[in-house]
Amino acid sequence: MSTPRRFSILFQWFFVLLVFGVLTAVFFQALQRPTVYRMEKRCQLVHVDAVGPVEENGYTVYREIIPECAWTRPVCAVTARQTAFTVELDGQPVYSHTPGAFDHGSTVHWVPLPRENLAGKTLLVYSPSNSLTVLAGDHNDLILYYQDANAPALIFAFLFFIFGMGILLMSLTARLVLDRARPWTLRYLGIMVLLMGLWVASDTTVAQMFTGRIAVMNVLSNYSFMALPFFLVQFFRSIMDQDSKYLRFLARLHLADLSISGLLQALHVATLSKTLFMTHALMILTLASILWILLVRRNSEFRKEVWIMLIGFGLMGCCCALGFYDYYLLDRNWYVLWLSTGMLLFVTSLLAVAVCYVYREMIKSSRLQYYQKLANTDMMTKLQSRTAFEHRMEHSSMLEGSCTCLMMDVNNLKEANDTMGHIAGDELISDAAECVLDIFEPLGDCYRMGGDEFVVLLEHISEADVLASLSSLELAINRKNLTRPFPLSLAIGYATGYCAPIELMLNEADQNMYQKKRQMKSRVAG
Repeated sequence: MSTPRRFSILFQWFFVLLVFGVLTAVFFQALQRPTVYRMEKRCQLVHVDAVGPVEENGYTVYREIIPECAWTRPVCAVTARQTAFTVELDGQPVYSHTPGAFDHGSTVHWVPLPRENLAGKTLLVYSPSNSLTVLAGDHNDLILYYQDANAPALIFAFLFFIFGMGILLMSLTARLVLDRARPWTLRYLGIMVLLMGLWVASDTTVAQMFTGRIAVMNVLSNYSFMALPFFLVQFFRSIMDQDSKYLRFLARLHLADLSISGLLQALHVATLSKTLFMTHALMILTLASILWILLVRRNSEFRKEVWIMLIGFGLMGCCCALGFYDYYLLDRNWYVLWLSTGMLLFVTSLLAVAVCYVYREMIKSSRLQYYQKLANTDMMTKLQSRTAFEHRMEHSSMLEGSCTCLMMDVNNLKEANDTMGHIAGDELISDAAECVLDIFEPLGDCYRMGGDEFVVLLEHISEADVLASLSSLELAINRKNLTRPFPLSLAIGYATGYCAPIELMLNEADQNMYQKKRQMKSRVAG
């Protein structure tokens, strides 16, 4: 891993730890401050219970006589799951509701009541459903009541958000370490966990305290839940050695489910909650398919990870079964808590598997980088190898900007081998490569093409800078010759151009080099 990337990772974790440290310090300072005001919940809420059906229309009647209470802002709060209802006070209609396309399962309707002379009056609510929750009391008391009632769900939502952001941060770190766009494994898992948090938060009545757009909360709640199995399938596809056609088909089914449900909602054919059974059916099919895949692979080389997922899968299955039972048979809102608990346990097992998977990928990546470096580096000279040059030609055969190609050849190598042995010849090549690296490596790419031939590719450089570098190379060779028993000499030819093909410039530089070599030989012979 390069030094800039290592520094980036260290800085990133230092910043995260610094933020958490500062927040912790501020939090403990806040705890030490004296309590100035604390809103306490007053026990003045009236639960309006059903008293039975009205004979003429079969509606369920919720009736209560309002007691003597000091309500500064009296409100009747009715929680209705997509059903019509009417609120009356002493026989006078106060509020009437007809369910719309975006009604939420836990929507609370806030019905203002007169502030005076409420004591002794009869509050009536008529509805064809017997599953309404009707409360009366002060507005602030009701807010505290719903906050307390939704506290477990909000805690789960907070945990999911923190968990998801942490997983995405791990994904970013893994990407920097692996030096590639993968692993998608942590990204899919992080997105899935964030969707869980969004689903749990938007499915509570507390969301209505921050926005009056109940329809938007309904869409967020349903779509975040419907998208969960898609990212679950993508997670499993990313950790498998070979992509599964069946899982790819399931992913497309979930995308189709999202599209069809949205289209039916847009055309007012069926609401998102009415088409939720398709998501539930697909979710059961997906979980069954993943369970089968895990059981098939339980004795594979990844059996440890498989067993971890099977344990998490079993815990989630039990919680989901209880959640579906609550949703369809008991008609309560506890299914969110059951599903949240199961998913949190399952996500924990998936995170453990994802960390193991990323660790294996990091090991593979480090080994691959080592072998690639080994293949692309000439071990004797530390220059890039001919393999690296051919790889460069395959991916980019053009030099950008004002460019130069230099071709170099060691003079009198055969004479050094014949008179002083091949070890002396190798030292001659190594010393020449050392001089070339010192001068040209900061400017471009240096290759050993084989034997005693070197190639240097330079981009965005003027000819004047090239000539200055050649002068520096000559000085470096002269310094090297002060301690050498056999003098080092290089024949150098170069070609310049602008956005020119490497092959064309290489041929021109090669011709210039041999011309230079002939001139040097004739000068010695003369």
